[in-house]
Amino acid sequence: MASSERNEHKEHLQHKEHKKHHESEHHEPEHHETEKRTKDESKNHEEEREEQNMESGKEKVEGVMDGLHLKKRDLWLVAGGALGALAALGLGKVSSKVRPAAVGAVREGYAFKEWMAGKAEKVKEDVEDIVAEGVHQYHSNVAATADSVRREKDVLEKIEKMVEEKLAKMKTEQGEG
Repeated sequence: MASSERNEHKEHLQHKEHKKHHESEHHEPEHHETEKRTKDESKNHEEEREEQNMESGKEKVEGVMDGLHLKKRDLWLVAGGALGALAALGLGKVSSKVRPAAVGAVREGYAFKEWMAGKAEKVKEDVEDIVAEGVHQYHSNVAATADSVRREKDVLEKIEKMVEEKLAKMKTEQGEG
């Protein structure tokens, strides 16, 4: 931007500020004076920033806020991308040194996974055996209980039959005697 354009811009900003100040003195009621001053100060700050941007060659885009606005997720994404790029660049240089260690780590990890799978299978079989044994004992107890109940019933029926026979015999003896 040429220096003449900067000077014109500066004069334009000063003119706007003077005009606002003049209007606020003649048309604004006194109770709005503090609110107006705060708004004017923020506008002045914005205009100063705009002026600095103009001097440094930056132009203000309407509707776009100044500064860099990133969310936490974006920062993690950028950090991960940077680490990935560094790893890709550095991996070629140290791959001959790191590769055997990486292969060994993967081998040990796979061996651990297989060991855990074997242990898990053994535990699963043990649990299945325990459950099957428990179910068998339950059914055995039910069958034994049913058998006991049937035998008790048979014994009670025999006792009842014997009692009836004794009662009938006693009645016949009393009837004769």
